[in-house]
Amino acid sequence: MLAHDLCHGSAGSDQHSRHVYSDDNLSLRWFNEPMATRPREGGRAGRTVLARTVAVVAAAWWVLLFFGLIDLLVGIMPAEFPSSFRPFIVLETSWGLLYTVLIPLPLIVWAVRPAGWVGPQIAAVAAALLVTGVAAVAAGQILVAFLVAASAAFPRMWRTRKGWSIHAVRTTPALWPVAALVVLGFGVALVHAWDVLALARAGVDDDDTWGLKHLPMQAGFALAVPASAAVAVLAMANRMPTWWFAIVPSTASAIWFGITCARHPDLLGSLGTAPGRLAVAWATAIAVAIWITGHRSTATTSA
Repeated sequence: MLAHDLCHGSAGSDQHSRHVYSDDNLSLRWFNEPMATRPREGGRAGRTVLARTVAVVAAAWWVLLFFGLIDLLVGIMPAEFPSSFRPFIVLETSWGLLYTVLIPLPLIVWAVRPAGWVGPQIAAVAAALLVTGVAAVAAGQILVAFLVAASAAFPRMWRTRKGWSIHAVRTTPALWPVAALVVLGFGVALVHAWDVLALARAGVDDDDTWGLKHLPMQAGFALAVPASAAVAVLAMANRMPTWWFAIVPSTASAIWFGITCARHPDLLGSLGTAPGRLAVAWATAIAVAIWITGHRSTATTSA
């Protein structure tokens, strides 16, 4: 009987349900698959941890090795840097915001909680850098654009439950004010990018980092802000996880840059006092509009 039980018990154990913890939500799940499936689950968990780790490393690369944080500090504490940096405070700030906020912040958010808006948002920033790099005939910036795009190469950065769709934005009147603010932002950004690129083409004295000129990079930053905001609007319209945070990189960058321009209206690359304040107002308005619209939509859906 004992031998019978051992033989039949061993065979039966593969047929009975076993419980393991899901790698995605750590909730108790029941499986009817044999034990051989467990290593597969463990492999998926390992890949997830690796992907998140690489995302954090990529963020650190842009912040530290690409001097995002250092350049941002030039505008915060200019007295701690050589006086030769003062004429370029605005340019240093746009570089710092690009490589400390617009690119690394979504990567860090994804490492904490993966969301499908992160990949498109980083890709939008990369596209802005690519377009302005081509316009400025800046080969180095074009290369950087591809490196930024490579930071969004993880499939889960693009994965969504229902897919991307602009149908809700087109057909929902409640979303039109937010969309109008994005269009307004693109219009102003295009004008500023054109002016900055004209200065670059004229050979105006410019700062550089890693051999990359800051004027063409600021033109890319100008377009990247509304491009990032546009992805945030789509994330909200498509009810993606952490949609409410997707607007933070662009609005935080616009507010910071606007304040810097208002404080230094006479420096190279500055919007000026009044336009700088308008940039702050635009960023505040679109952030509030997205949060209010998104939460109203959630409340309506729940009801």
